[in-house]
Amino acid sequence: MSASDNNARKVLSAYFKILNRTCEVSGHTSLPRGAKIIAMNHTDGYDPLYLPLAIEDKPHFLLQDGLFKIPVIGKLFKDSGQIIVYRGTERAREAYEQACRYLREGKTVALFPEGKQAPAGVRIPAKTGAIRMALETGAPIVPLGLYTPPQNLTRLSIRIQGESRCGLWQFRGKSYLRFGEAWKVSQSAALDDPAHTKALTEELMNRIYRLVADVEKEIPCESHFSPQFIRPWLAERL
Repeated sequence: MSASDNNARKVLSAYFKILNRTCEVSGHTSLPRGAKIIAMNHTDGYDPLYLPLAIEDKPHFLLQDGLFKIPVIGKLFKDSGQIIVYRGTERAREAYEQACRYLREGKTVALFPEGKQAPAGVRIPAKTGAIRMALETGAPIVPLGLYTPPQNLTRLSIRIQGESRCGLWQFRGKSYLRFGEAWKVSQSAALDDPAHTKALTEELMNRIYRLVADVEKEIPCESHFSPQFIRPWLAERL
């Protein structure tokens, strides 16, 4: 492990220790060796910062370019090989191409198919990048459900690069990571068939949100997700 990777892990460990934050990791935790895509929900407040400490391989996250401009944190992201996403620009495809290169090198790529944060309990259309990467490289996809109890979240309003942003952040308590079974997308699927890649993307998100629902049902506390949202949604897809 490189010095930058060690430094990043030390910073994360110190962060969790100072805030007294813990994480419960469950599910199919024996991840495939080598190349894999870890795809997770991008729910507001449910951060994946514990992931590098929960798995053996180093995850390479696809992160928006603004995060790399934050002092200290941006340098850690860059030095540890995280992937810059230039959204809405002519350089947007660079992230996809770099992720595919990492996968061909046997590395682990972590991403949020939804592409942006969504309020708890809300499903938004996901992008097809994870499925297209899997079809192009043959790497399996590991669905990951992230969940944080609402009482452990705090609403923040901050300014990043002169832009005001509001959202939820976890400063205390426990969060949950539930891994699903690795999914090998059939190579018979056509990479250039938009309808099929969209259908596979919907299946991926169904797998992710089933994991979130499973964790939520096991926690005896008030939840952001209401039964009126979870149960009918699952019933349609089971």
